[in-house]
Amino acid sequence: MSALLGALVGVLFIFVQPWFGMDTLTSRHAALYQQLGGWSAVPALVIAWLAHSAVSVFYGVLSGILILKTQRLPLVAFFTLAFSWVTTVIAPPANALIVQLVSFQRIDVGKLPGLNFDLDVKFVLHLVFFAAIVLGLFAYQRKSGTAEVSR
Repeated sequence: MSALLGALVGVLFIFVQPWFGMDTLTSRHAALYQQLGGWSAVPALVIAWLAHSAVSVFYGVLSGILILKTQRLPLVAFFTLAFSWVTTVIAPPANALIVQLVSFQRIDVGKLPGLNFDLDVKFVLHLVFFAAIVLGLFAYQRKSGTAEVSR
């Protein structure tokens, strides 16, 4: 269920980005794949969506493991905030690294952007992403009767 929620929320994440005045991550990556790697438009967009979906599913599974391991609401809230912060911090170089790999560029750590320590819209989007997965998992657990959350 956590992988499915990660995938679903990952799709919603892309559709919400323009509401915050941002080009979507998938469109930015696809454009770079075309420019740097010589990919045509359709494969570039498919690869961008596959990469984003894989990361979203991984984050969903990570959130699911957290909830399976601890049913304490304060701990889940702390880790949701921590995951949001860490993923926001590492997003710029991680995204640039993915572009270098997919575009068959030489991995050049010197060309990677710096870490993002700003509490900006990107942090808010990551926070909403993780919170949506966690809330979805709690709702699923409650409906299926598989677990109780401690406070």
